[in-house]
Amino acid sequence: AEPMSESLREKSNKRILVLANNDVGLYRFRKDLLAALLGAGHEVYISLPDGGFISELVQLGCRFIDTPIERRGMNPIRDSKLFRQYRAILKKVKPGIVLTYTIKPNIYGTIAARLIGCHCTAMMAGLGFIFINDTTVTRLARSLYRFGLRFTDHLLVLNRYNQRLVEERRICTPSKVTLLEGGEGINLDHFPMTDNEDSRVTFLYIGRILWDKGYEELSQAARIVKHQYPAADIQLLGSLDPSYPKNVPMERVKADEAEGILKYIGFTSDMNAIYSRPGTVIVLPSYSEGMNRTLMEACATGKPIITTDIPGCREAVDHGENGYLVPPRQAQPLADAMLRYLHLTPSQRKAFSLASRRKAEEVFDVKRVISVYERLVAGKKRPRSIASH
Repeated sequence: AEPMSESLREKSNKRILVLANNDVGLYRFRKDLLAALLGAGHEVYISLPDGGFISELVQLGCRFIDTPIERRGMNPIRDSKLFRQYRAILKKVKPGIVLTYTIKPNIYGTIAARLIGCHCTAMMAGLGFIFINDTTVTRLARSLYRFGLRFTDHLLVLNRYNQRLVEERRICTPSKVTLLEGGEGINLDHFPMTDNEDSRVTFLYIGRILWDKGYEELSQAARIVKHQYPAADIQLLGSLDPSYPKNVPMERVKADEAEGILKYIGFTSDMNAIYSRPGTVIVLPSYSEGMNRTLMEACATGKPIITTDIPGCREAVDHGENGYLVPPRQAQPLADAMLRYLHLTPSQRKAFSLASRRKAEEVFDVKRVISVYERLVAGKKRPRSIASH
């Protein structure tokens, strides 16, 4: 091959290719990052399946490449089509760096980038289904993940537990791993502090309706709370995901609604309208998280939080100051925490709200994350850990 001219090389180095499996996550979690990269003069190409947020990403300035992905299942033969697509896209775009998100882009995108001779940074948002379950399929998936990550230049992880597990299980070379202690961060200007004072309290779950997110424990805890406080309001906001192996059937949700222990209020993209509701306490009894974004947003808007004492959740809570941490997979401690909040005075509840906002300002500012990517894109040495302070 003929050597690349300096002008072509400079233009290539300004091109960034992003590989992801869905538009919702890319828009909701990384919009500020993409805007910052575009604002710095980079050409940003996004390769992922078409979806409802693609037009917003294109309006932002991204160049869209429609790339269908079978999100569930890890069949190497079927996934070879995705690998060939990535190679073809890389040859056409000729990016200076590839950024990959979610399992399949992390595996096949990094391998394709190495074969093309392109720098690559992968993001492991959470360990997810393949790490908290042990089946033939998940074991195969872990092996593929380990193999794929051999070819990335850097791996970004979102909590210390994931960092330790990645290194202990030799999923990725430790020298390649960078911890983002504040997760992917949020734009604090987009999630302003709101007045949470109200005589009534609503315990609100936000997220996909999954068993892995602690639905059973929340259902049982709601029953306990409602028995003592019949007027207590427990609500669910989020999508039901029948394609996910641990989804909660709609029939179960309707049965709990009919019993009067909780209320399913559907799905919305206008989260600020939700966070602006006074008297709201965010409840998330999840089993496994990377760094839960809802909890970061809840902190920024001044919402008290009740969540499980696990990596990816505990980072958002200073126990007894802006919320409560409870053991995972246990309903009674969850109910006790909800009842404990109900017993707080108005001034104590306000103190919780103010503490949440302080937490967001100290830990979850997206500007810190953007600075990491700017260094990676510029080819500068990245630190092993991006501290919150």
